[in-house]
Amino acid sequence: MTIKAVVTDMDGTFLDDRGGFDRKRFERVLVRLEAKGIPFIVASGNGLQRLLALFAGFEDRVMFLAENGGLFYHKGEVLFRKTLEPSVVENLIEYYREKAAEYCLMVSSDRTIYIDERAPQPFAGTDIAITAAQLQAFWDRITRLRDLREIPSGTTITHAGFWVKEELVDRLVADCNQVFGEQVLAVTSGYGSVSILPKGVHKAWGLEQILHGLGIEARDVLAFGDSDNDLELLSYVGHSYAMANATDRVKVAADNLAPSHVDQGVLVVIEEYLKGEEDATSQD
Repeated sequence: MTIKAVVTDMDGTFLDDRGGFDRKRFERVLVRLEAKGIPFIVASGNGLQRLLALFAGFEDRVMFLAENGGLFYHKGEVLFRKTLEPSVVENLIEYYREKAAEYCLMVSSDRTIYIDERAPQPFAGTDIAITAAQLQAFWDRITRLRDLREIPSGTTITHAGFWVKEELVDRLVADCNQVFGEQVLAVTSGYGSVSILPKGVHKAWGLEQILHGLGIEARDVLAFGDSDNDLELLSYVGHSYAMANATDRVKVAADNLAPSHVDQGVLVVIEEYLKGEEDATSQD
């Protein structure tokens, strides 16, 4: 197969069960990809700041497609960003205001995450694959308000999403898409996290914008994922891998199965591809 770009989700895919990755092994793989001119693209539901922290030292060697395809960052510059219309955010706040104790609606600016004071602490008591320091950094951004309608005037809202108990995810996603489906798409990325995206924006949409600028066809892209917010991405590219720990829907959507994120399955597959390329070259 011909590979001209590699794209991977983060949590449950590239990151291990501690929310990290083998940096020395990744460095070796990245050097080999760079030698072939193959960009490494992170495609995640996470915000840009967490992704930059995870890849500290690699910031200028990796492309970042954050916020489930809504933001593209490369070498210190945001190249595009899609955000929710203020009226949509207002309607979400109003609709879910009386359900704050059950559905933790998170409305975010670049620096602050606003949640209702009645809402549970996001991800508390879960087995989310993230270090304690990373989770604390996320919590430190939270500002609790008596009412989300009290978000300071003039605040630029960049993202909205929910955190709920796992057993409530499907119900919330279905309800949100039924009520607001003409304007947004609610999609889960695991661990009770639900992102609210502008209609038509997802990882495949964001990747398409990047590939157009690079002159790369989707059929020449290798991509990895594990959760439902990866479905469009895996269906879009020519070479798709679901992780062994992926949801059943993701495994159906992907063409291939990679080892678990715990076993660094993304790096395993990339290494196997690179070795095959190198073996073929040595035989020529």
